[in-house]
Amino acid sequence: METDGSSRTAQCGLRRLMLKLPAQRHLLQKLPASSSWPFFCNLLEDYDEACIASDNFRRDGADRFYIEEYETMVAELEADIVRDLERVITWLNHY
Repeated sequence: METDGSSRTAQCGLRRLMLKLPAQRHLLQKLPASSSWPFFCNLLEDYDEACIASDNFRRDGADRFYIEEYETMVAELEADIVRDLERVITWLNHY
């Protein structure tokens, strides 16, 4: 079962992603409640946490290796979400 904290983290990740990818915003807004799609909820939580860590590393002047590692992670999560997003929306439209 999803906790309030993870739900908030997923919602933060979703809002962050909508700002970052305005071309995908219309699809992101069609996602059903995160509890009905735990896979997306987990991806959005991971995305939010990776963005926060990346921002903190940059702000704190961390070693470039860590900054690049988290920037790569954020980009990969964005790609995963966008790839799977269209598949989920297509599935929802059929049912």
